[in-house]
Amino acid sequence: ALRPAQSAWERQQQFIASASHELRTPLTLIRASAEVALREAGPDAGEQQALMHDIVSETDHMRRLVDDLLLLSRLDSGRLALTIVAVDLASLLGDMQRQVARVGLNQGVAVELDGVAGTIPADVERLRQGLLILLDNALRQTPSGRRDFPSATPQGPEVRIQVTDTGGGIAPEHLPHIFERFYRADPARGRESGNAGLGLSIAKGLVTAMGGRIAIDSVVGVGTTVWLNFPTYPTS
Repeated sequence: ALRPAQSAWERQQQFIASASHELRTPLTLIRASAEVALREAGPDAGEQQALMHDIVSETDHMRRLVDDLLLLSRLDSGRLALTIVAVDLASLLGDMQRQVARVGLNQGVAVELDGVAGTIPADVERLRQGLLILLDNALRQTPSGRRDFPSATPQGPEVRIQVTDTGGGIAPEHLPHIFERFYRADPARGRESGNAGLGLSIAKGLVTAMGGRIAIDSVVGVGTTVWLNFPTYPTS
């Protein structure tokens, strides 16, 4: 009885992967053509330049969405290649804090490490990708003059990584859905920021694929903490 449903699911995943892959080339060509037209537009072609800028911007947005859908398809099918190594969190989070702090500075938000220790088994690039999603979300939600705090703390056989912001928090009714695809607690902000509502779904998929767990706690008016638990890297 389950075979038709399983077969339909596999065909759907194959379609998403194939469609996402095939869309990359035309999107690249559209962007390249728009850039050529932008360079060739004369100094008096203000309206044409504005239109070309819009095409480039929208093409970039579509490319990110296609890449996200392809990644989710690979996660769903278990076909995402991972290279698991010992990841020193002090080094990784230190590098990321320095990079993200420069972005936060432009928004008036301080990004400060709140203690980092521990080594975990993970794919360093995929872990970085997931953490950047969480840090980007924290920056978006934190008003100017407040702070975000990434941290990592050994807890027995595990290490807990946390990204905590002092933003407005998330209402309780949204928390059960926060990792769902295309779900946005504030739909009005999503398109304007280029957020399709896939970031947290991708972060959860990446963390789970690497053997970790992810959850979120939030208090309205106080802030939000997303935590990731990974096993400690074995020493022998």
